[in-house]
Amino acid sequence: MGHYSIAQRARAFEAAAVAVLSLLPIPASAVQIVALTPADIRWTQRRADPDVFHAAIYSEPARAGAYAFRVRARAGHSLPPHTHPDERTITVLQGTYWAGVGETFDRDGLIAYPAGSFYVIPAGLPHYSAVLEGEVEFQEAGVGPSRHDVIGAHAPQERTR
Repeated sequence: MGHYSIAQRARAFEAAAVAVLSLLPIPASAVQIVALTPADIRWTQRRADPDVFHAAIYSEPARAGAYAFRVRARAGHSLPPHTHPDERTITVLQGTYWAGVGETFDRDGLIAYPAGSFYVIPAGLPHYSAVLEGEVEFQEAGVGPSRHDVIGAHAPQERTR
């Protein structure tokens, strides 16, 4: 080790110490479970006619890191084609949720996802969805920061003065 400076030896020792310490278990008192029971979930109405309710389950899509939310919607609800910058996972909890892929809403392109279904929408993939009958509840999750970018004619128009 005669060819290494004291600073280089110190960095090597520090790296080795970090590697060894990373193998040690984290004390149970330092880790906490984040949990919600059904009674803890707070629904807020986002739209009426048809009713659409939203519940933040964990964090928010606009924040950095993991997030999850739930949506409860009635027949007649639909989302126009849109994208997200992050991959989204969807789990259908109740009812049947219909989703399709593409930049144009195509009712014939909708695929039924009944309760218990799970699917993944890759980042940047244009997609759309609808509730065609009854009521649906689903949970959606991803890693933020994220957003909802509407495509085409349904996109908000810029105001000109």
